[in-house]
Amino acid sequence: MLHKPVFDSSEIHTLLTLLGADLHYIGYRYTEYALLLMKEDEECIHSVTKCLYPEIAKQYQTSCNSVERNIRTLSQVAWRSEPRLLQKLAGHRLDRRPTSSQFLAILFAYLSRSGNLKIQA
Repeated sequence: MLHKPVFDSSEIHTLLTLLGADLHYIGYRYTEYALLLMKEDEECIHSVTKCLYPEIAKQYQTSCNSVERNIRTLSQVAWRSEPRLLQKLAGHRLDRRPTSSQFLAILFAYLSRSGNLKIQA
């Protein structure tokens, strides 16, 4: 039996805040919703553009392009604000800012592994 990730919105909020993001970024809510969708169906991470972005776009009544762009903006914010923390979450060196789907994968993998947030920048 596969282990189902155990994390909630408050852990997502804590993690995004540590990465320098806050609620005024549209991508903040999109990222939160994406991570919760991935928690319910981990296969979504393998088909971000066909599964995840359309579902988020539907929920927030916007386009898939808007979803991707706003998550990309959040990834840029994290990369500019806390590159060391982002690399720590990834578990390896990052030579450049992660793409939107890589950013989601990094956050999801960390939240799935940790169960509890014990991150220090």
